[in-house]
This record gives sequence, structure tokens and C-alpha cells, in this order.
Amino acid sequence: MKDSSQTGLIAYFAKNPVAANLMMLFIVVIGSLSYIGIQRQMFPNIEVNYVTVRAYLPGASVTEIEESIVIKVEEAIKNLNGIKKVVSEANRGKASIAIEIDKNQDLNAMYDRIKEEVDAISSFPTDMETLIVTMAEFKQDVLQLLVVSPKPLFEIVDLTRDIGDEIRRLPHVTDVSVWSPTPEISVEVTPLMLRKYGLTLSQISRAIQNYSANISAGQVKTRRGVLSVRIEGQSTDASSLGMIPVIIGEGGASVLLKDIATIKDGFTERERYTKFSGDNAISISVHASTSDNMIDIANSVNEYIGRKNRELPPDFRIETIVDMTYYLNARLDMMLTNLLQGAALVALLLGIFLRVKLAFWVIMGLPVSFLGAVMLMPLFDVSINVVTLFSFIMVLGIVVDDAIVIGESASAEIEKNGSGVNNVIRGARRVATPATFGVLTTIAVFTPFLFSTGSNSTFFFGIATVAILCLAFSLIESKLILPAHLAHIKFSPIKSGGWRDRFNKRFFRFVNGPFRSLLTSCIRWRWSVLSVFIGLLLLTVALIIGNFVRSTLVPKVPHDYPIIEITMSNTVSSEQTVEATKKVVGVVKEVDRQIEEETGLKSIQSIFAFNKGVNEATIVTELADESVRPLNAFELARRWREAMPPIAGVKSLVIVDTVNAGGRVGDDFGFLLFGDDINDLKHAGRLLMSQLSNREGLFDISSTADFNSLEIRLELLPVAYDLGLNLQNVGQQVSEGFYGGEAQRLNRDGEDIRVMVRYPRETRDSVASLNYAVITTPDGEQVMLGDVARISLVPSVSEIRRENRLRGIYVFGSIDEATVEPKAAVDAIKRDVLPTLQQRFPGITLELSGAIKDQQDEQNEQLVFFVAAMIMVYILLAVPLSSYWQPLIIMSVIPFSFIGAIFAHYFLDVAVSMTSSFGLVAAAGVVINDSLVMTDFINQIRKKGVSIRQAVVEAGCQRFRAITLTSVTTFAGVLPIMFETSLQARFVIPMAVSLAFAVLFATLVTLILVPCLYLILDDISSIFRFSTSEKVNAVEDNSLHE
Repeated sequence: MKDSSQTGLIAYFAKNPVAANLMMLFIVVIGSLSYIGIQRQMFPNIEVNYVTVRAYLPGASVTEIEESIVIKVEEAIKNLNGIKKVVSEANRGKASIAIEIDKNQDLNAMYDRIKEEVDAISSFPTDMETLIVTMAEFKQDVLQLLVVSPKPLFEIVDLTRDIGDEIRRLPHVTDVSVWSPTPEISVEVTPLMLRKYGLTLSQISRAIQNYSANISAGQVKTRRGVLSVRIEGQSTDASSLGMIPVIIGEGGASVLLKDIATIKDGFTERERYTKFSGDNAISISVHASTSDNMIDIANSVNEYIGRKNRELPPDFRIETIVDMTYYLNARLDMMLTNLLQGAALVALLLGIFLRVKLAFWVIMGLPVSFLGAVMLMPLFDVSINVVTLFSFIMVLGIVVDDAIVIGESASAEIEKNGSGVNNVIRGARRVATPATFGVLTTIAVFTPFLFSTGSNSTFFFGIATVAILCLAFSLIESKLILPAHLAHIKFSPIKSGGWRDRFNKRFFRFVNGPFRSLLTSCIRWRWSVLSVFIGLLLLTVALIIGNFVRSTLVPKVPHDYPIIEITMSNTVSSEQTVEATKKVVGVVKEVDRQIEEETGLKSIQSIFAFNKGVNEATIVTELADESVRPLNAFELARRWREAMPPIAGVKSLVIVDTVNAGGRVGDDFGFLLFGDDINDLKHAGRLLMSQLSNREGLFDISSTADFNSLEIRLELLPVAYDLGLNLQNVGQQVSEGFYGGEAQRLNRDGEDIRVMVRYPRETRDSVASLNYAVITTPDGEQVMLGDVARISLVPSVSEIRRENRLRGIYVFGSIDEATVEPKAAVDAIKRDVLPTLQQRFPGITLELSGAIKDQQDEQNEQLVFFVAAMIMVYILLAVPLSSYWQPLIIMSVIPFSFIGAIFAHYFLDVAVSMTSSFGLVAAAGVVINDSLVMTDFINQIRKKGVSIRQAVVEAGCQRFRAITLTSVTTFAGVLPIMFETSLQARFVIPMAVSLAFAVLFATLVTLILVPCLYLILDDISSIFRFSTSEKVNAVEDNSLHE
């Protein structure tokens, strides 16, 4: 009769090494080719489910924008199904409505429906520019380049555009944006000149429209064919515009535009500041789309820069201010180095505990599993990025666990019965079922993360996909490929007296001596042992609830390019913004000088500062190389904040000092304030900001509202109505003079250039100048605005924010985690600040937002995931154990494995984070795997008629080596990461800490607690059986008595 242990897939591949080798070769070759061509990114592609509506109404007030545009769009789309949230912003002259779409909706279909509804609105203001509806597109920054020169800015613009066009044509480059001043032709006429000639600005605009145009005048049919008739008269520069006649006299004499106006052919009117280390600079940003390879793009552009710099004229150069592939390459190198170091440690440990040949083939499971995962990653749209690399390191020690169990069992069979195919098959089959289901349970633990819908869903998907693929291929390698290699190795007998013989004897002497005695004592006092473990678990929970263990959503990694974002009040001029920018740059330079005096080393390599608009500016600092940098970005940012003086007109100043993997920057926490009364919102927001600014550990407190905004209010006097004036024509003439009227747009060198007619800048630089604005009555009489209107300065709003059709403002800030624990800080605000605020402003509602809210949402979702995973785990454990109750033994020990992780975070002062949770998930997989093998082994021994206590002790001793090996190899796999000093490692260190120490403690749990729980379950079953038996006997006695 054929031995059943010699049939099946394991036996087939063990007896057919060609099939096993070809399978391994296929995985390695195809995986290697996939690795060469796989997409490389900084972060995973983030699904951006947004449709944005933008509208421009030049000169309109904030409330006018809200009423005439924003509310109409909100009302038009309010009944569309599939919209998750609508956030609208009304600013002076423009509106923006961001519509978040549910993830289960088709974005293209929703875009079409929204556009259809918005296009159907017929009551928009007539002078509103064409509405823009777009789908948000995810892009990743790759490079930020600067074209630098001491020359004036206008001399750099054309060269920068040419360079941008050349970069667009480079291989692999698909998205390039060039920041440059917007060209504009300004026709400036003084009020005095208007009165002298009896003109209005509207008449001048009409003259430009009439005399500066290209007109198609139809067609003429001739014998030669149809000929088009055109009039070419379009002016394209200041000189040709100056020749336009504005007034034509009776004798043919005319007044030309140049006679009455100053014509400036330059850029839009505002003060510009764009400096790199003292020189003028214009930036070029290179982005990567969802299908681009960042490293290929960077290599292509950097090669071009080296070549182009040699060709540029003197005084011009291209500088790279930001290179995001620096982070990607640094993390790739760091993680690959740690992968190799971890693999080497795993191999060393395997070589000590197992034979060298056996250890070699066990460790070969790593490249097979990893390359198998890389082979299939593109099918799931998963790239090589810092998140997936994190996942590879996380599973480094886990993927060999299955191979260790199979290899150790086969090794034990070989040591007992000698080498040979049949003995290897028998040893592998002995543990194949529990080992297989152990891997499947680990896969089950990761599976729910594939369906995450939170803010970090793409990160969860990437981590889970890589982990599942690695585990799946480890299953294939350990069951089909490993036995084939072991079956055909000739294991020579262990040399008596050699180091391995001495090691094995001492090791098994410990197992069968002290450990057997310890396990025997523990199962005798099993209820006391359980009480000790429960006590440790309660202490662990106390550490978490009492905030003794710090927590954060995403570990913060110091930036190599710290950024300072300055937002000024809307009442300031561009000149004031420039002055504020210069002051901040001065502080940065002064702090760097002080640090150099203290340490002899400079922290900052270069500074790029520029104003993005009238009231916004950005300062990008490039830090010195990490190896010679005296302070990291966190410490440097703290010094900047301490040295920063109060700057007039600054609304907010936010320092971005962290590379946040998908997290939020600048709003570690925030509160949304909703209400109908805009004044109450402003007062409540101002009060909240004031109270938050005085709390320890909080900084960069900012708001979306401008609490110091003012506006000029005009009120017509009775004399204005007597002259036939009204609000409409007075408002239009004031707008033309001070904002400007667009006479026409002309095309030059592929760009649309506005021709604006307005008063000169010096006439518009004060409130008093409004008094002298020329107002023309319907009868043609010209009067001063100050004679027909009352002019006053009143408080106003510069921005109205709305969320889901409710007015609101957002107050937010950052948390110094070295000073205060984030959750404790927010809890204190809820307890001490918000009740008083709501009591004073009862019409206002508040909602928590920011990164801390994201963390709470993620934790709630992970709780659901945990329940779903446990259901799957139970099913996968019940099948191989053929029991409804024994899976509960294994599942009950999962929380106990977390004890080691939490205590490690506490003693090492490492904050628990999202990355820690994945370490715990991986550790849960290890403890389930080991506990399943242990429980199954006890069951196998009991089937031989051995008593339950003896079976428990024997199983513990026989599985001691395999369980210890899986634990120490997992610990060794992530050990190099824990000692990594690179700043880039901060993202993965919490994972390494939680996984390493959870697995170490899990060894104790598996070897001691699981056997105790097995017997405790038997105790409970015995009590139940005894109780049932008594009831049966009682019923029988009653029957006999009757």
C-alpha cells in the first residue's frame, strides 16, 4: 500500500527538483526584470477624489462673490448623490469650490454631472470670467530649479521659459511648470488729464478696442477663386499702442494715446521679490504624474542641467534648490542596507541553530519571496516607494518563519532517521498544515487594510499588498521549493565533539532541563501564570490610557529643505509683504550666524525667498549635508521661532520642518467654527487663537480668517442723485480708475496679455486719493468723487469659508511633541477652552479637525479592521484544529504579545504611531503562527494516547527551537533599523520597535502562556463535563425512584 505521506504537492516537487528549480528561476528572473523597470516614487499615488470649480469676478467684494457665485454653485449641486463634502472659499475677485467625491463613485462621471449642473446656472454676474471646472490630479514634486542671475528680472524671464520648454522635451519628463511674472500692458491716465480733455477711462478703452484689432472682413469671389479680406491693425507693444488716436479734431489733428497716457509694457502691477542668495531667480518645478518614475525624471533633468550650465551666458546659471529624489534615494539606500544587514543576521542565527546548508536554503526564501512580490506589484498598481520599502523591512523576519518551521521539522526528521527524500517529505508534511494556515492567518490580518477608506488608505494599501504578496510567495517557496532542495542535500553526520555537536547538546540540555522544569511548574500553577500575564496586560493598558506612552499619527522626519510660509493681512501692500519677507530672511541668516559661532559649522547652504502674490511669500532653505549639519530641521525651526520678532501685517507664519508621508503639514490639530453671523465667527476665532497661543507646547497658531481686514465704504450724497448719478455708474467708474478696466487681450509669443486702463500707481496709493477720482455725469459734466460721495474706512472680511453650505473659519496649529503629548493637549483644549467659547458664542458650533482628527478616524477604522481580521483568523484556525474552542486559545494570546511592544515604546521613548500599528499587526501574525503550530503539535501528541499534561510539556520542548528561531530571526531582521542613526529612519523605527519587542515577548507567550491556556480550557471543559454528568445521573435517579 502506498504511503499517503509520500503523495501530494510537497512530495511531487521534492521528488522533481527540476520543477522546483524552474519555478524558483522563473520567480527570480521575472522579479529581477520587474525590479529594473518598476515605477519608483517618493510616496504612493494618492487617489484625489476632488472636482474644483473656480470663478473670477475682478473687483468684486467677498460678500458679492459669496452671494453671486458660491451659493449659486452650492445650491446647484446640493442634490447630486455621491458628494462627500463641499468646501468653498470666497475671496476678493475670485471663488473656489472644492467638491470631495465619495470613493465608491466614478470621478469622471461625477465631473460630468457637476459640470452640467454648474453650466446650467444662468444668473451669474454678466462680467464674470468663464467658469473653470477641473478634476484634481495627483502630482509629486521631483525637482525645483532656479534660473539665477544678478540681472534684472525681466531679462531672466524669456531665458527661463526657453529652458522650461527644453526640459519638457527631455526623456521621461511630462510635467513642468515655470513660475514667472504675468506680462501686462498698463495704460495709465491721470485724473487731471481726463478733466483736461473731457475723457473717461471707458472712452480710452473703446479707442484701444477700435484701433487695435485684427478683423476678418469677409470674402471676395474672383476669377482666381475666393480670397479672404482681413484688416491687420493689432498693436502688440507700447509704442504701437501709443499711436492710437483718442480724439480726432475737425482739421484732422488728433490726440494720440501716448500724448495723454503713460504706457508700461511689463508685468502685473505689484512689487516682486524673488531672490536666491542675493541674486534674482525664477523657478521651474518638475513634477511626476501617477505613472512616472521619479528617479528617471531626475536623472534626465540633472544631466541636462550639467550640460546647459556650460552653454548659458555669463552671469546666468541653473541651481537645484530641491531634489525630492534625495529622500527617495536616501531611504532606498538606507532600507536596502538594513535589509542586507538584517538578512545577514537572520542567516547567522539560522547557521548557529541549524546546519549551514539548511540555513542557506531557508534564507533563500527571502529573495524568492521579495522578488515574487516585486513581480506582481505592478498588477496592483503598487510602486517602489518609501512606504512599500517600509513593508519589505517589516516582513523581513516574518517571511522566513514558515521556511524555518518546515526546515526545522525536516532537520529533526533527518537527525532522527538520516538523509533522504522520504524523510524530508515526512518532516515537511508533519507541520505543513499548521504552517500553511499560520501564514494564511497572517495574510488575513493584513487583508482588511486593502479596503481602507481613510486619509492614509493608499499607504495602507501599499503596505498590506507588499506584505500579502511576500507571505504568499513565502508559502510557495517553503512548501514547494525548499523541500526539493533539502531532499537532495547529503547531510553528513554531525562531528562528535565539534562546535555544532557541543552547541546542540547544551541547547537541548537547556530545553530538556531548566525549560522543561519551568514549563512543568507553570502548567501546574497555570491560573497564577494567567493572572500574572493579565496583570501585565492591565499595566500596559494603563500606560496607554494615562498617556505615559506618547502617540502621533505619522512619525515626523526632519526636512532637509525647511520652508517658511508667510501670509500677510489682506490690507497690506506687496511692498509690505516684501519687507516682511526680508525681515524673516534676516532672522534666518542671523540664527545661522549664531549657530556657526557656537559650533563652527553652518546649518544653511542656500536661501530662496519669493512672494507668491500681494500678501503671500515663501522662503525655502537648503540645509547643509546631514553629516556636517550641527542642528536638524526641528531644532533649527525652534531657534527661528524664538528669534522671530513681531512683524506688522503678518497674519500667519508657518514653518514646515518635516517631511510628512501623506500626513498634514501645519495643522497637527485644528477646530472648525461654524455659524451664520460672520462677526461672531471672527470674534470667536480671534478669542480661540488668543487662548491657544498661550498654551504650552502649541505653536504656529493660525486661522483662515483675517481679523484685521478693512474696506473702503462709499455712500452717495444727495447731490450725486441731483446730477443723475447712481450707485452703478459711480461704482463702475471708481473700479475702472483704481482696479483698472481690461481694454483687450492680445496674443504675443503664445501668451495672452491684458491691456489695462487705469489711474497711475501714485494716484491709487492712498485712501485720500479717492477724493480726486474723476466721475463723469450722464450729461458729460465731470466732478470729483469727494464732492458726490462720503468715503469711510470700515472693518470687513477678506475671506469667507464655507463647508457643506455653512459659513465657517478654521483655527489650527502645530504641537511640540517633545513638550506635550498631542492627544493630551487636544483633550485639555476641549476641557478648558471650548466650553467657555461655546457659552459666550452659543450660535457657533465647533468640530475637531487636523492630523489628530485623522488619527482618531484611522484608529476607529483600524478597530473595525481588527474585528474583521479576527473573524477571518478564527475561521482559518478552526479548520486545521478541527475545534471551535482551541482557536480561542490562540486568539486570546494576541493582546498579550503587545505588552512587549508598548513597554519598549515607553522605555525607549518612541511615540506610538501608524507605523507602530503595522509592527503590531505583523507581530500578531507571528504569535498566531507559532501558537497554531504549538497547539497542533499538542493535538498530534495526544492522538498517540499521551496524557494532556505530558503532551503539553513534550510539545513545548519539541517546538522550542522552531519557536525561538522564528522569534529571534524576526527580531534580528529589524534590529539594524532600531540602531539606524539616519534621520530618514525615523519613519520606520517605531515599526521596528513594536515588531521586535512584541515578537520577543510573544516567545514567552507562545512557550508558556499557550500551554497554560490549553490546560485551562481543558479545566473548564472538565467542569462542564462534570456538571453535565451530574445532571444526567440526577435524571436517571429520579426515573428509578419513580
